[in-house]
Amino acid sequence: MAQNIQAWRILIGVFGGFWLLFAGILIFNGFPFLIISMALTTIAILSILVIVLAWAYQNNL
Repeated sequence: MAQNIQAWRILIGVFGGFWLLFAGILIFNGFPFLIISMALTTIAILSILVIVLAWAYQNNL
């Protein structure tokens, strides 16, 4: 039987792929290192927050 995949596991892949794509675009376009690091850190923190909230929701916390 098919097992339901939890949403937070899917979100890890989606946000990871987006983070890598966004990093590639920023580096390819020649943005300064400070801008790249601030943008990627902000995206990573917000992604982690969404994943934690999805995990907590699915585990009734």
